[in-house]
Amino acid sequence: MSNICAIIVHKPEQENLQTCLNRLQQQSHQPDHILVVTPVQGLSIPAALTLQVDAALGSMGAAAKGLEYAFTTLQADAAWVLADRTWPRPSALAQLLAAEADETTIRMGMMIDPAKGDELSQPISIPGKTTGVWIPITHKADLPDEPCIPCRTGSYGALISRQAWQTVGTPAEQLHTQGCATYSWEIQQAGYQLVTVRAAEIELPAAVKPLIHYRLANRSFFYEPGIPVARQYYKTRNWAWLHRLQAPRNYPARLILCGVYILFSLNAMLQCNELGIKRVYNLFRALHNGFYGKLRPY
Repeated sequence: MSNICAIIVHKPEQENLQTCLNRLQQQSHQPDHILVVTPVQGLSIPAALTLQVDAALGSMGAAAKGLEYAFTTLQADAAWVLADRTWPRPSALAQLLAAEADETTIRMGMMIDPAKGDELSQPISIPGKTTGVWIPITHKADLPDEPCIPCRTGSYGALISRQAWQTVGTPAEQLHTQGCATYSWEIQQAGYQLVTVRAAEIELPAAVKPLIHYRLANRSFFYEPGIPVARQYYKTRNWAWLHRLQAPRNYPARLILCGVYILFSLNAMLQCNELGIKRVYNLFRALHNGFYGKLRPY
């Protein structure tokens, strides 16, 4: 990977872009290009290239445009996907490149929160003892003591190779946001594996309110309190859409999963005092659209 493009997905309401740029310039292994994908018109950054996109695309759509530009226009060998609120530590890129992995492995940074003692910012799902079972880990101490940890999902902090992009393509723009699980699944279906590189640390503030976690049999359900209704819509819709991709004709199983998702979500809303008409309607609309394969916007 001799030509690496760092992609920063920028949201206009975020004020962290300069910090992310500074962190990239401090890397012990410098990326060859820095590309800021932004909906802001006329944004000029001396230290980076800018690619203006439609604000309606959302973060996944912006990442898709960034990947296309990196591989087609800049002819990058790999693209390192970041957001303006993800701040890689100085050796992060060097550690990703140094990790022992073959061409069918996608390497990702480990998201940590300095405000919480460098604890994990978000759960990492690792393989269980039974094939097909994944266990979400929320504390670093519970992760396997390995330099490269097999995992299931990831988006920001991922080092996407040209080969993987040519095989899988870019994320569907209609996913809008909260679509990393779908893109990760598509990557794995194409024969690639995902690993989190323990030493490639990327700072990312954890959710203000702790996730509410439910586990039923071999499946985990997470509810994120306090997020905007629009973001909750995409998170729920994309969850149902992914299960449609995984089992398009298994309607009974998917209906049962949606029913369980509804019960857990309503209980979580009640628990964190968010049970209202708007969120409940949003929940059912999102599941309906995802179940029937309709990637309608919020």
